[in-house]
Amino acid sequence: MRTTRSHTVLFVEHETDIARRLDRDHENLTVHSVSSAADCLSRLDSDAIDCVVSNHLLPDSTGVELLDSIRDDHPNLPFVLLTDNGNERIASEAISLGVSDYVPLSALDGTEELRQRIVDAIYDRIGGHSDTHIKTLMSAFPDVAFLLDETGKYCELLVGPNSEALAATAPPDLVGRRLHDVFSDDIADSFLRHIHRTLESGQVETMEYPLAVESGQRWFEARSTPLGQQIGGRDVVVWVARDITERRQREQTLAHQHEELETLNRIHWVIQEVIRDLVHAATRDDIEQMVCERLVESGLYELAWTDESEVSRGGVTPRTRAGGIEGYLDILVDYGDRLGNDPASEAMRSDELQVIQDVRETDMLPEEIRGEALDRDIESGISIPISYGNTMYGSLSLVSTRSGVLGDRAQAALEILGDTIGFAINAAKNKQILLSDSTVELEFHVTGSRDAVMAASRHLNCTCHLMGLVPASDGELLHYVRAEDAPADRLETMLSEDEHVGECRLIDTDDDGLVIEVRMTESTVKRLVEAGAAVQSATANGGEVSIVAEIPHETDVRKVVDTFQAAYPMAELVGKRTIDRPIQTAQEFRRSLTDRLTDRQETALRTAYFAGYYDWPRGSTAEEVAGALDIASATLHYHLRKAQHQLLASLFDERNTDEP
Repeated sequence: MRTTRSHTVLFVEHETDIARRLDRDHENLTVHSVSSAADCLSRLDSDAIDCVVSNHLLPDSTGVELLDSIRDDHPNLPFVLLTDNGNERIASEAISLGVSDYVPLSALDGTEELRQRIVDAIYDRIGGHSDTHIKTLMSAFPDVAFLLDETGKYCELLVGPNSEALAATAPPDLVGRRLHDVFSDDIADSFLRHIHRTLESGQVETMEYPLAVESGQRWFEARSTPLGQQIGGRDVVVWVARDITERRQREQTLAHQHEELETLNRIHWVIQEVIRDLVHAATRDDIEQMVCERLVESGLYELAWTDESEVSRGGVTPRTRAGGIEGYLDILVDYGDRLGNDPASEAMRSDELQVIQDVRETDMLPEEIRGEALDRDIESGISIPISYGNTMYGSLSLVSTRSGVLGDRAQAALEILGDTIGFAINAAKNKQILLSDSTVELEFHVTGSRDAVMAASRHLNCTCHLMGLVPASDGELLHYVRAEDAPADRLETMLSEDEHVGECRLIDTDDDGLVIEVRMTESTVKRLVEAGAAVQSATANGGEVSIVAEIPHETDVRKVVDTFQAAYPMAELVGKRTIDRPIQTAQEFRRSLTDRLTDRQETALRTAYFAGYYDWPRGSTAEEVAGALDIASATLHYHLRKAQHQLLASLFDERNTDEP
């Protein structure tokens, strides 16, 4: 039991009244109070003080800095440090400087406990048995703390509240043992090196490490500092282990998100490059080869290939390829039909992405193929359908030895790429038709179809001629149809009620019939367009339709026919012939246009053009152009409209018609 002799305490406090209450409550303490570090140092030079008690936050310094200054001239003077809340950094620094006790104010219950702490600090310095280190650690840290000597021996141990599950072994079993008794040699050696580094630097050192503990695999941050005195003749460090598992998980999540964002940026850049280069690709083979090469050059994927469409596919049948992973693609080809419903087949069948995030866990590949992939360090892969409208051209497959390149946003970007490739292939086919001097003309006869226009021709006993097609949004087509012998209101109503018609609008009526605009999501001619054909004419009569379409000479006719008949089983190919187109020079083409115009139409059009009538803003008004020709404005507008119609008809209308 401590004696009750009087002790002189110098209290350094700022904006608190603890000193006054301590002096009032305890007769065996003589308490002097100052408000700054400078006043404290001055008082120590003039008065005999048994113990200094200081707040950490002072007007001109901190409690730790004051302790450091006091130790220069008073190395054994008891010093008790008060803080608002426990802080491991402050505690570590204070312990390294020889603090007698470290007391968070929140841990005190009245002034009696503080008095006892002060008395204990004084007697410990006088020579009584000390448990100060353990008390200090217990007050400062809620985690796990140790005193370890330079040989790695556990000298003292504290397992904080609710932290037994964070210890690598049962706490009572650690004291007296060495690091190499508890951990593997590699881990123990790394801890011992950290202890030596701490003793050599004389400062706080940190390290992070994973450890298997009772609660599972956890990550810890070690903060160690020299104790400042020896135990058993050996130097000692204070080692505080803080569980940072949640912080590491947050950091890993952020790092993964950052990596995924960088990957996504690269994917978007590649896609932009591909789309830019698609403009210059003339054929389907050019398009697919260029896409494969660009994706492999990006470094995201080591292997890329396009596969033939499901209609004619027998196992993996690459059309184009780029890159390679030790013959992996050749192994897939040799495996043939034994692959079963592989990702490329499923992508073309379902028109949806097929993704393998981890080859080890997928059931989309046979076990033997998974083994071949793992032997080559392949991590992931994806098969992307290449389609346009209802036409499936094939698939694009990518293989990577990297993980994290097929996240949700990356998949969305690659899906857009697949749609873009399909659109480009269809556009290339149409371009081939326009520029080819030789095409193949196919004639189909279709019956038994639910095509809206065919159904209308059957129910209304009328004839409908296709005048033209124009692409609309969302994959729809605008059909411009001339109907003969059909009541306008009944035809419009019947078409509007069809499930494949988005909108129907009557444009014109005359003695020969009517013209109607129909926005459709599905029709016989739309299917042929999506199969890569250019529809030249289509006539529906009595529920049957005859369609004439052209395809490039090098196109696989059987594939176009199979694709069309897959959608319309009652469609019959009734004609096929090769058409040679005469080659026109630019001069001949211009002459063919002007031959469609009368002299007055050509004069009006030429004058308006050179007078700037078609510029924006206009260089001349209609009245000024008419004045130059010495005709009325109404006459000018008549000639211009007729001339414009003739020129547009030469582009969009196969009929050689002089009248609109």
